[in-house]
Amino acid sequence: MKNFILFLATIFTLASTARAEIKLSDVCRIKGQEENTLHGMGLVVGLKGTGDGDSRTTMRALARYMELMGHRLGNDPRGQTMLEELKGVKNVAMVFLTVTVPAGGAQQGDLIDCKVSALSAKSIEGGYLMLTELHGPVPGDKTVYGIAKGQISIDDIIKPQTGTIARGCQMEQKFQNEFVKDGKLLLVMSKDQATFQMTSLVEQSVNREPDFRIGSTGEGIARALDQVRVQVIIPATYADNPALFASVLMETRVGRPQTDTTVIINERKQAVIVGADVEIGPVAVMHKNRLIQVGGEQLNQFVEVNPAAETQKPKLAALVDALNTLKVPAEDVIDIIKMLKHKRALYGELIIE
Repeated sequence: MKNFILFLATIFTLASTARAEIKLSDVCRIKGQEENTLHGMGLVVGLKGTGDGDSRTTMRALARYMELMGHRLGNDPRGQTMLEELKGVKNVAMVFLTVTVPAGGAQQGDLIDCKVSALSAKSIEGGYLMLTELHGPVPGDKTVYGIAKGQISIDDIIKPQTGTIARGCQMEQKFQNEFVKDGKLLLVMSKDQATFQMTSLVEQSVNREPDFRIGSTGEGIARALDQVRVQVIIPATYADNPALFASVLMETRVGRPQTDTTVIINERKQAVIVGADVEIGPVAVMHKNRLIQVGGEQLNQFVEVNPAAETQKPKLAALVDALNTLKVPAEDVIDIIKMLKHKRALYGELIIE
């Protein structure tokens, strides 16, 4: 694509919605409502000669499993298990298991997909996972939250060392993070919204709600702790039903930040997204004997930038529009934006993907 195509509708949408309101659930989550991972180590059997071979670690694990099943191996004169009896076993492999518990948690009896990864086997294709205990995400926690077993399906034939057991984990007990602590909720901003400005906006928006007041003076219930967290006190009217309060709270409308000063460039796709409030300093851009003057007097051949602007500070979106009018190629537009940033004439954040 020779000519650079900028989706002006996107820019205009950004300009018109820069101060629109969004739901609280669009910018943050309640702490305790996040995914968690269960893990375990197990044995896969039924392989076609692609297992761990004579790995003593695998043989010890197999011997232990056999012992639990009532099939104890013999001992040598020193009382040690005779692992040599398992030499030549090629169809067994030791694997690492992971299960992702959804953000809402899991109840006893729930079935969840299980990911299986071989430690040293060449392939676990066609293998069957023997009954394996799964523990919580905290190392050292011996609580058994789930049991995994079942036939393994390979996700990618190029990587036969990993696979999935569909609904292979059965939860043995409830696994759910508590979202209420000492009568309070903690809101955690999403990564791309974690700013002091945003947490301040969340605090103000929640405290403006008339139903979210406490005490005789009608104090607000929200308090921004930093650029990531906002603490919210559960009002007395919702004390017996915190889940309902969480639902109502996350529907609260929040004003967007007053500025959008981010520029995103995808060089592979030759695409640019320009925030509505990205300003640029006075510069002159020369391209193939054509001059675009931004700020100051107009010179030579030019395309007017920001003709209807109410401010003397020109916007990058207007400059890009002018470059498009002159049919400047995409790669040249991208280079011009980079040079503006290098010259410190672009007043915003530049992200290159």
